[in-house]
Amino acid sequence: MSRIKNILVSLIFCIQVLLTFFLFVGDKVKLPVWLQVMGRLHPLILHLPIGLSLFFLILLLLPQRIDLERETLSRITFIVLLFTSFTASLTALFGFLLSLQGDYGSTLLMRHKISSTILSWLCYLVLINYENLRNRKVFFYGTISLMMLAILFSGHTGATLTHGENFVFGPIVKESNQLLTVENSSVYQLGVQPILEKKCYSCHNDSKAKGKLVMTTIKQFVKGGKHGKEWVEGKPEESNLIKVIHLPLTHDKHMPPDGKAQLSGAEVHFLETWIRSGADFEKKMAELKPTDSFRIMTSQLLVKPEQVIEKKYSFNPAPDKVINNLNSPFCSLFPLYENSPALRADFFVQQAFNLKTLEMLKEVEDQLVELNLAHMPITDEELSIIGKFKNLEKLNLNFTKISSGLKELKPLTQLTSLSLSGTKVNAQSLSDILPLPQLTELFVWNTPITNNEQLAINQQYPNLSIVWNLFRDDQPIVLSKPSLVNEGVFKKNERVILKHVMPGATIRYTMDNTSPDSVHGKLYESPIKIESTVYLKACAYKEGWLQSDIYQVMCFVDGYKAKEIELLTKPDPQYVGEGAKSLMDSRKGLADQFKEASWLGFKENEFEAGFYFGQEAPAVKNIVISYGRNTGSYIFPPAQVELWAGNEKQKISLIKTINVAQPKSNESAKVDALIIPLVEANYAYYKIIAKPIKKLPAWHSGKGQKGWFFVDEVFFN
Repeated sequence: MSRIKNILVSLIFCIQVLLTFFLFVGDKVKLPVWLQVMGRLHPLILHLPIGLSLFFLILLLLPQRIDLERETLSRITFIVLLFTSFTASLTALFGFLLSLQGDYGSTLLMRHKISSTILSWLCYLVLINYENLRNRKVFFYGTISLMMLAILFSGHTGATLTHGENFVFGPIVKESNQLLTVENSSVYQLGVQPILEKKCYSCHNDSKAKGKLVMTTIKQFVKGGKHGKEWVEGKPEESNLIKVIHLPLTHDKHMPPDGKAQLSGAEVHFLETWIRSGADFEKKMAELKPTDSFRIMTSQLLVKPEQVIEKKYSFNPAPDKVINNLNSPFCSLFPLYENSPALRADFFVQQAFNLKTLEMLKEVEDQLVELNLAHMPITDEELSIIGKFKNLEKLNLNFTKISSGLKELKPLTQLTSLSLSGTKVNAQSLSDILPLPQLTELFVWNTPITNNEQLAINQQYPNLSIVWNLFRDDQPIVLSKPSLVNEGVFKKNERVILKHVMPGATIRYTMDNTSPDSVHGKLYESPIKIESTVYLKACAYKEGWLQSDIYQVMCFVDGYKAKEIELLTKPDPQYVGEGAKSLMDSRKGLADQFKEASWLGFKENEFEAGFYFGQEAPAVKNIVISYGRNTGSYIFPPAQVELWAGNEKQKISLIKTINVAQPKSNESAKVDALIIPLVEANYAYYKIIAKPIKKLPAWHSGKGQKGWFFVDEVFFN
């Protein structure tokens, strides 16, 4: 026993020295992966020293009341003190390791570090002087009192970091706040803020600002975090606030983190609607009409939590391994409620949709109760797969390609909500699913169903809530933007096809970087012929509607293929794509998925690549470099591009140097192009050098740091 004691005491002393070191220079330490794992054990063991210290205190106060020999009691007390000191030191050390892996309020975090270090030292000093201190009772109990105060203070600061400020007295404080009503409050105060308070404030406050984002005040929320502003007005699909919510639950950047209460479908929809409407913080609820959909949604969210009854399900939960395997960047599968066996599946990015992923959901067909396939390329053929999810309660098929195959959904006897807006379903097809026994709401706005057919269906099914028209006031509504049917890299002679989901809408477009309007710009009547990469802008018009926002897209045309491609510098190990092959595989990368194999990422090295066409080289009129822009992720255009060329690899000369204009503020993620014009060059070998920006600008949250350059394709036209 004496040997174990000496080893532990020596080990505790070493930890004290390490703690003191971390206290002063810990922010300069870079942790290896195995130490990061140790840091994440901090929440697991932090209760051990608290419990042991209380047990130690009880043993000190009970010697006169228990029937034990004084020597035996003293030995037990010392052993408890020994393990109290050891676990306190270990907990503090793991806490330091954890603090290096996240963003926390610096002031509160430093208080927690100092108080934890003091507590650890106090435990150690009492341990090594235990026998001497016991004979000096005033000093001994004074030191023990300091230990208990240190435990209380470090525990308080730790709880604030984890749960947010005023976690204990929060309910009392809320009761004293002014009662918010429709008359005195904004949409943000009544609808958005309560969602953020319940699900986001604990990690994004003045004391603990993950990602340097504070949401507790409007001013700080608008300012954003290290990735800039959290939303793009009118564009929830491009807003980081929404993107992180839709990431798979197991993804490192999913918010709220796994283990914390997740947002409900209604809460996510409300945030999306608020951003789509312009993210207005001042708009008063009283200004909205009682029939306004935004006001109705807010009223639904104002239902007190105790009034919401989470449905109980009799089926068993799906294994975690199965759920993890089914999650991907384009399909998110997660529990409907915390600890519920019921699951919801959301699909994202139309171009990345994989029918196999939908078929694989058969592994959780018993547990799947909500399925969102809006905007996915689903046709009538795929409805037979969906019809096998027998416990499905909510199904969203908005803006899919279905039309007359709804009879495949007849087996869904538990279905309560069905969304078919923006599809080509007709009244005859609809008759196949209207008798479903549990169906209570149906969304079919913007479909070919006539007014007379709507009246007949309403009369036949009076208890079914059917939304025929999304917009219920007489104010002009903004049209959605047109879209491109054949996205990606265009082949030679392939034409650009535009579409709009609203029947009768007209489209005007430009390809000279000017903005189209109802007068300027060409009227889209048939697919557009393009011969080289162009920047297409288009907007939609319809009588009685407001003009849509401008849809902007870079249309890349495939060019001559080099006989040999070589990367002359190495990309960052995280973003190696498929090497040189990625530069000419005619596969476009997505603007918000830079870990795809399409992309090559450079930061420390310049991008250098060589392209050999042989002695019978084609006449090249321009070279197009397709690159990514995402200022929130430190991805910028190249600072400078050099083009070298010659008829032999060893004999090339500098043809052009281009200094690329840089963003002046944060902007949405997109794929852009740098077009280098040439006078019909017939060189056998070209070398391109693109230099990443060395220092991010002063307006950026990462000012002074190196920027990234991402490239996915190089075209020779």
